[in-house]
Amino acid sequence: MTVTQVALIKMPAGNEYFNLLTKAGIVFDYIALMWLLALTNGVLSPLFPIAYLVVMHATIYWRTKGAILSSISLTAGYSTIFAVQAQFDFNTTFVFILNLVFIWIIGVFGSLIVIRERKHLKQKEIFHELMFTDYLTGLYNHRHFQEQLRIMTRARQNFLLVMGDIDHFKQINDQFGHLIGDEILKNLGGIFRDLAEDYDAQAFRYGGEEFAFLLPSIEETRQISFFDDLYGRLSSEKFSKECLSVTMSFGIASSKSGILPDKLLGYADQLLYSAKANGKNQVKFESRYTYYYSKAKEEIAASKQ
Repeated sequence: MTVTQVALIKMPAGNEYFNLLTKAGIVFDYIALMWLLALTNGVLSPLFPIAYLVVMHATIYWRTKGAILSSISLTAGYSTIFAVQAQFDFNTTFVFILNLVFIWIIGVFGSLIVIRERKHLKQKEIFHELMFTDYLTGLYNHRHFQEQLRIMTRARQNFLLVMGDIDHFKQINDQFGHLIGDEILKNLGGIFRDLAEDYDAQAFRYGGEEFAFLLPSIEETRQISFFDDLYGRLSSEKFSKECLSVTMSFGIASSKSGILPDKLLGYADQLLYSAKANGKNQVKFESRYTYYYSKAKEEIAASKQ
């Protein structure tokens, strides 16, 4: 059982054997329990309550089917121990029957409770996802963005706010249709989720074709690397057959001591609109530096010298 647990910890959840091992663990639990009962006074073993855990374990992974199968298996194994032990006095027989009754009570009613609670938990997860996640891109939504921005500014955390906008998105919708526009937004959501994970950041769909990032406070050279990575992923993405590529403009501002969320958001917006007004497909920094993807590699190389 220890070897199995170590293997599960080291095995990625997507592995084809992961689900098999987690369910097969119930079989090992059952065998171990029968062995322990046989070694510790059989029917009267003080370790019998472990049987309830086996039933609940089976219920978690196999639902009602697991509860019934585990109850049947425990009844058969426990009955075998009772028959082999051959102690049919009143006390032993009473304990045997009582334990079997409790196995089935826990197996049947316990499975109903577990299934109901799992269903309730699943519904809560769905409601939470709907409340904080944008349905199309899979990114956090506007509401969650506003909450996180308020929390981080009130806590006086040092962080970076990035506001972004797709260039010429109205023309894309007019030319190719809103279905293509939605496909572009969905692809951008996947790009930004991966990017946020790599930089320990949070990515949001602010609304329409606007996006936002909350980044940890990093120096400007690292910020340039972030945008180099972002624009590199944008340039390599084939968004749809009709519209192969899109460009974006961004503004980036840092939190300051005591700054209000609305002021920080307004400042980042100003930088974004400045980037769009000055030719798009660029990033405006609060230091007045302007990032262009075509020049980024040369600038990063120069900063390392």
